[in-house]
Formats: sequence, structure tokens, C-alpha cells
Amino acid sequence: MGRVRLVVALLVLAALAGCGRKSYEDRLARTLAQLEYDRRLKKNLMDPPADKKFQDLTIYIRPPKEEVIAKVGQLPVTEGQFDLDASFNDKTANSELHLLARVKMPKKAPAKGAPPAPAPTQRGEFISDVIGVLSGSGIFGTPEGLQSPKFVDESKKGNRYRRTQFVANDKEVKVYAYKQGNHEVALIFVYPASMRGALSSKIDLCLESFATGPKAARLYTGGAPEEEAETGAPVPL
Repeated sequence: MGRVRLVVALLVLAALAGCGRKSYEDRLARTLAQLEYDRRLKKNLMDPPADKKFQDLTIYIRPPKEEVIAKVGQLPVTEGQFDLDASFNDKTANSELHLLARVKMPKKAPAKGAPPAPAPTQRGEFISDVIGVLSGSGIFGTPEGLQSPKFVDESKKGNRYRRTQFVANDKEVKVYAYKQGNHEVALIFVYPASMRGALSSKIDLCLESFATGPKAARLYTGGAPEEEAETGAPVPL
């Protein structure tokens, strides 16, 4: 009986050792995969913009390589229509990325004796306002895909978007709408059709690494993203 118990104990220890080794190998494989993914991000994307407003609004974005942030947003938005209006440009590739965003922030109590705050800008439904800016800007003309946009669901490494696209002035335009928590964001990629192959994987990586809220805050402070990617709910249209 004693020998049987000893054999059973040894078998249990061997099994536990095997489980521990497998767990270690799984963790090592995940670490190596993450390091390789980080290498791809660094090779294909810019660092997030240094503009503090992105951090204040907890919006983390890494535009495609060589797309540099412009001093001001380049879409003709009405003042106060969005909380963030930014544009990135690669003059060599003639490509652009525009970002429009709204973030619900807690209202600050007015200072004692301060004059009444001006009435806020009238805002419509987010996606309707985004499409209104694109169609009313004169930049893209009046392509059918912009007059009657059709959105489809698309997922990028756990980030869920609603996408529509159209062609205007010999350029392809892809609009990705994202909604998560207090954030509503539109990412608008514009590029010549000839650059589609060169930019496709960079756009995908940009969308995959995009983050808002607590995840964005962690990334800005050098923390690692959660193992499970943040998911954005499809935007109701």
C-alpha cells in the first residue's frame, strides 16, 4: 500500500511539473509574439502625437509611418463641433489621416462670480456630423458613396468599427467610426489608389493599436495594454 501511494504521488508531481512547463512555454510564446508585434508597430507606425490634448481626452493613436501631425486640423469643422480635430500628413505619399472626436467629460462647476458660460455649439448625431463635414467641405466633391454612405462592421484586433469608403478626386477615402464608453471617434484615411498596397497593412496596424479611455491612459504612461483588446461597440446609424 505504501509503495502504491508513493507511485501515485510521483505521478501527480510529474503531471504538475508538466503543467508548469506548458504554462511557462505558453507565457514565453505570448511574450515573443508581443515583442514581434511591437516590432511591426514600430516599423510601420509613428509614435503617438505629443499634443497633450490627446492625453487629456485619453485618445491614443499611432498614425501610419511618415504621417506627421499638422498644426491645425485640415477639415472645415465648425468651432466647438468636435472636442478633437486633428490631421496627419505624409507629403511624399500624398496621404492623410483626419481624426474627429467627441468625449463626454464631467462638467466643471463655474468659478464663483464668473460670467455665464457661452451657449454650447449645437451638435447633431456624431456620424451625421462627420459625414456632413466631409460632404460639405468641397474637398471630396459629391461622390455617390458619400451622398448615401453604407457602413459595414469591421474588427481590428478586438477594436470594433463601422466602415464606409468612397473614391473622390482620384483618391480612396476610408472612414472608420468607433464608439466606446464616453468616446466617439472617426478616423478618416485618404490616399491615392496607387498607394493602397503600401498603406494597407499600416492602416490596419493603426486601427489595431488605437485605444481610448483607461487603456489609452495606460499606454501613455508606458504601461502594457490588457491581454484582451478593448472593444468598441458598433456605432448606431
